[in-house]
Order: sequence, then structure tokens, then C-alpha cells
Amino acid sequence: MPVFEEEHKCDEFTDYWIFTYGDTVTLLLTFFILLMTFCKLDVAKFSNVAESFKPTPPGSPFFLKGGESVLEGIAQRVETGDFGDQVNVTVEERGVVVSFKDSALFESGSTELSERAIKSLSRFVKFLYALPNPVLIEGHTDDGQIRTPRFPSNWELSSARAGSVARFLQREGIKGDRITVIGYAEFRPRVRNDSPERRALNRRIDVILKPD
Repeated sequence: MPVFEEEHKCDEFTDYWIFTYGDTVTLLLTFFILLMTFCKLDVAKFSNVAESFKPTPPGSPFFLKGGESVLEGIAQRVETGDFGDQVNVTVEERGVVVSFKDSALFESGSTELSERAIKSLSRFVKFLYALPNPVLIEGHTDDGQIRTPRFPSNWELSSARAGSVARFLQREGIKGDRITVIGYAEFRPRVRNDSPERRALNRRIDVILKPD
């Protein structure tokens, strides 16, 4: 008598959702792969553009397309301005900082730009004129107290000197709405006021070319 295998009945398949789930996962994977591809293309493009610029400190937001970096250009203007070691150029998070000792711009006790300062700043300002960035002018003093009818404190002195530089920049073509003037008096020293040499470093005007 032939032996027949018992017919096995399969349960009815009801998990059709798995096909939709699989399609969704595949689409998401494709989407993220495309995103990664675009990102890689942007990085490669950025690298190619960056290589076309001359070296500048890491993280600097300032470049002149196809030409010298802002830092190099400012440094060159300073070098040709006969300021020597009375000016320091650095790149910080807040922008390119050109720091002038007070003696580079003003006679002792004065807020009027010296003839030497006007001649040299005339060369320097042409570089600022070619850029759209905001310009911040900060006045700083040492901790020596001043009490005169015109300047009752270092607040007035630091603000007046920063204002003199701002007026000069505006006369030379820098739009007034690009310029901000701040007087910090003696409260933002670069170094301690514990010697005449160090006090001289704190008496300064910082011209800051800010990122857009």
C-alpha cells in the first residue's frame, strides 16, 4: 500500500508591511548616500579653492580671491607706512587686528593724528576701502589716571582717540555705517601695567577688520 506524505498546509502570509518597510529603508539609504556624495564634492571643491589662496593663519575668514590674503595685504601696508615695531598685525576670532601704539598716531597728550600718522594711514586705508567688512576701532589706555577739563578720565581719552581715527577713515572714503568706535579706557590691558614698557603696550588703538 503506497505511503503518501501528509500534505503540509502553510499559514497564510499576512506580513505584507515588510515590503513597504524594505522599500523605505532602501530609499533612506540611497538618500543618505547621495548626501554624503554631495558633502564630499563640496569638501573637494573647497580644498581646490583654498589651495588657490596664499597662506594665512588657520581659521582666518579673510581672503582676497585670486590675490594676497588680507593679513598679507595689511602687513604690507604697515611695512610701507614707516611704523616699524609700533604696529602689530594678528588674526583672531574677532577678525584681523591691526594694533597701533599710541605714539604711532598721536603726540603725547593729544587726540589729533600726527602728520606722520596721516601720511602712513593714507596708504593703509586704501586696503580697507577695497573690502566690505565692518571696521571696529578700539581705544585703550594704561592705568595712569588723567584728569583735565577736556578728559576727566581715561574713558574720554580712549574714546576721543578712537574717534579721531574713525573720522580720518571716513574722510578717506570708508563709509560711516561700517565703522564702530569704542573706548575701553584702561580696562582691556594687553599686559600688566607693571613697568613703563608694558604700559606703553597697553596705550594703543586697535583697528579690527571684522568678518562679514
